[in-house]
Amino acid sequence: MWSVRTSRIGVSLVCRWLLLAAWPMHAAFAALSAIVVSVAVVTEQAAILSAVAMLGAHYALGLGGSFALHELGHLAVLSRAQGVTACTLERSTWRISIAPHGRITRRDAALAALAGPGMCVAAGGILWLIVPDLGVHGWYLAHAVFLAPLFNDGRILLAAMRTRSATTPRRRE
Repeated sequence: MWSVRTSRIGVSLVCRWLLLAAWPMHAAFAALSAIVVSVAVVTEQAAILSAVAMLGAHYALGLGGSFALHELGHLAVLSRAQGVTACTLERSTWRISIAPHGRITRRDAALAALAGPGMCVAAGGILWLIVPDLGVHGWYLAHAVFLAPLFNDGRILLAAMRTRSATTPRRRE
């Protein structure tokens, strides 16, 4: 597990964190791409080079860009939350996440949980309208699945809604 705790989080820190957090995947992708490009050059197959370029665009702009935007969405809300004093950027074997420190209201927790997938879905819709042929919009739109209770964003949102409904008095009619 790798983590860093900071009270000032900016775009450059998040991008560095995501690059470092996923380095094994980046290294594997780069190595496989280099092998395929070498084979394409030796066999003079321009179509393979084109396919590797498209895969690279999907990997960098789609997969990497969507996760960076997802985490930046969470940070945008958490950095403005009144009770949050710091955040820890964490990486474990199967996930990367942001853990706030201090007191966080259920409203801010719900907004932070919605902000990551919400920003990605909005960006995916915009990309779909502007450059549908590039096809990376699907990576961004797929982040809506993170609102399912199976994932941490969905669990946080569900817990915030349950807490709210439990403390909100119901009006009798």
